[in-house]
Amino acid sequence: MPLAGRTALVTGAAQGLGAAIAAALARAGAAVVLADISEARAQEQAEDLRQSGWTARAIALDVADAAAWDAAIAGCARLDILVNNAAVIVRTGIATTTPADWRRVLEVNLTGAFLGMRAAFPKLRERGGAIVNVSSTAGLIAHHDAAYTASKWGLRGLTKSAALELAPFGIRVNSVHPATIATPLTDQAPPGLLAANRRAIPLGREAAAEEVAQAVLFLASDAASFVTGAELAVDGGLSSAGVAHLRAAVQRQLAGISA
Repeated sequence: MPLAGRTALVTGAAQGLGAAIAAALARAGAAVVLADISEARAQEQAEDLRQSGWTARAIALDVADAAAWDAAIAGCARLDILVNNAAVIVRTGIATTTPADWRRVLEVNLTGAFLGMRAAFPKLRERGGAIVNVSSTAGLIAHHDAAYTASKWGLRGLTKSAALELAPFGIRVNSVHPATIATPLTDQAPPGLLAANRRAIPLGREAAAEEVAQAVLFLASDAASFVTGAELAVDGGLSSAGVAHLRAAVQRQLAGISA
């Protein structure tokens, strides 16, 4: 129980990756606060964790609302771990992204994490702690989604700035960069996107949410006590080897070589 006695707040925890992260932290012994704009769904996840014997509660939180963040943190008697996971995506490029969509994606994905770290700082500095920002491969390489990509690159940079600023207080700040994750939300992807992703990822599949959650758990725990300002790609090799992997596949195809 490496997180026994600690409290963790996870945003976007009502479903998908956020729910998996909350479950992983709870199983490791943390008292988990599941924060989501959909409080009802977060309550369902928290109840499932309590039924399994873990400590969990749910709160409503719009991460783009500074006052909501202040209230959420004030409701925590202590705080040791903050996971900024909440995110939205608009799958359009520069020419077709509206200013309203641009602002909304940046407000949730980037400003939300900034507001969370700012609000959580006074509590985290009491004992030291860990912040894990969930970015994306879109924060490491180019994606077609203009606002989403900008937000995730911004989150990567914000993570490094925060790691520098908060290190003197014993607060570690790191980012996780997943590729496609197999969750119900991936069913909403445009036609062909998932199949194309599988071909681009050297391991040939999406990640399970639990696999990414384990990376978050590592960074949140004392096992990563000397890790801060780092970016951990949990992407099946996409960001480091995806281009070479696809090039080799095309080369084999052009040469008439199967597999």
